[in-house]
Amino acid sequence: MGTNRRYPREQPPGRHRRHCWVLATAHERGPWPGLILEWRRTNSGDWAARVVYVPNPHEHRSVEAWFASGLLRPIDSWPSRTTVDEAQHIDVHGA
Repeated sequence: MGTNRRYPREQPPGRHRRHCWVLATAHERGPWPGLILEWRRTNSGDWAARVVYVPNPHEHRSVEAWFASGLLRPIDSWPSRTTVDEAQHIDVHGA
């Protein structure tokens, strides 16, 4: 991630961590294991990450999509109860 002397850039959250849990998509709740490919700033100034994740471990497919940083959590181990609870409280049908 580059910097600009005049306008220094803040680093994205956990930028050195690449493995994550995807808590929810636009239609479903996770968590699903994912790999962060890149970070970018949105027009609102928030961070988003391009992630490849596996929505169903029993199928041989992966999905690549952009997610707001609030929908991602670092992977330290199997999803903790807190991570699962966070995913269950996301309203995927609202807005």
